[in-house]
Amino acid sequence: MPASQYLYEVYIYVKSIFRERQLLFWTIVFPLVYLSIIVAVFGNPGGSNVSFSIAIQDLDNSTLSITLIDAIRNAGIYRVAYVNSSLEEVIRGRGYDVGLIIPRGFGENLTTANQTYVSIVYVSNLQSSEAAKSSLESFIDRFGSIYVEKIIEIARSYMPVEAYRYAIFMAKPISSSYTEVKGSYISTPEGRKTYYVISTIGFMILYSGLFTSVGSIVEARRSGVLQLILSSPIKGYRIFIARIISGIVSISITSTAIILLGIALGADLYRIPAYIWIATALLLLVGAIGTMGLGFIIAPFIRTSEAATAIANMIAFPTMFLGGITIPKFLLPSSLQIFANIYPLSRIVDSIRNIAIYGWETTQAIQYSAPAIAASIAILVIGWILYRRALEKALENP
Repeated sequence: MPASQYLYEVYIYVKSIFRERQLLFWTIVFPLVYLSIIVAVFGNPGGSNVSFSIAIQDLDNSTLSITLIDAIRNAGIYRVAYVNSSLEEVIRGRGYDVGLIIPRGFGENLTTANQTYVSIVYVSNLQSSEAAKSSLESFIDRFGSIYVEKIIEIARSYMPVEAYRYAIFMAKPISSSYTEVKGSYISTPEGRKTYYVISTIGFMILYSGLFTSVGSIVEARRSGVLQLILSSPIKGYRIFIARIISGIVSISITSTAIILLGIALGADLYRIPAYIWIATALLLLVGAIGTMGLGFIIAPFIRTSEAATAIANMIAFPTMFLGGITIPKFLLPSSLQIFANIYPLSRIVDSIRNIAIYGWETTQAIQYSAPAIAASIAILVIGWILYRRALEKALENP
């Protein structure tokens, strides 16, 4: 089979992608849309995005109550709004996470050294509301401690040393020190986006590989190409190789589109050295042929193109989640992690993420992927054997 015929087979398959709407959607459109959505929703680390909405009723309207409200507003994690209606109804209606009532006499009591209070309104057994309540409660306690420390500082010149020391201890018996630790690469927006790009390529390979192979015999029979091929002197293995090359070209085109979109969305993939890209491409190639091999194992048992599409979706859709391809493996239940550890494509995608995100050496990733590489080659060989038998059977019963 001359090289020109291989290229023609590739051309026919790539052309069919744009002709078959369902194939076009699952192999090209869906991965790009998925990546855009997942980056938009989860692309930034969560810490800086945490905030609570607070409804406030200031019945005191004193200098100290206004100071407290300003401090809450300037804390950076609270969205403050004044509410005149019943706070219980407002909070129950889920308009705000938590409510704060500052009673009359709040400022006067603090000024005259009398204990005062505020009222916090929240929804029990609602995680966001209880979290907002705990956060606001801690903030108010801290505000009170700072206020007492300021009063003590003002009175310090009139106090004996031991009395001052004891007063400071009573105001704040425990002090905290803080050490800022720089997070790992995965905690940065660029790291997360890189993670999502690799995951998207992984499940795109899952879909493209299966769609390329599962319906290969049915489609060839339906279009009349199978009879034409069988009546020609072309060897069966060359047909098989041509189909694999077609799938690899399709995967390469979509992978390039995903990478370019990922860079446009902020993934700093350009920081990855060229030799790592080569290792990554080789690992993805192995994952692709293993996935296509699985499809070729199934292909001889498929009778209609509709069944081929249904089977491919039935395998790919749950696998992309349960195999740890789109969902991080550590988030899966322990029973499902077993599947993610033994499924070849999952293990290969995991090793690539470890290279790009966690700084693994390529040799370490290849060693980790070795069982998946061996399994992928074995699956491809089994797929070829069943595919060849299917061709021989088709020749006997055209």
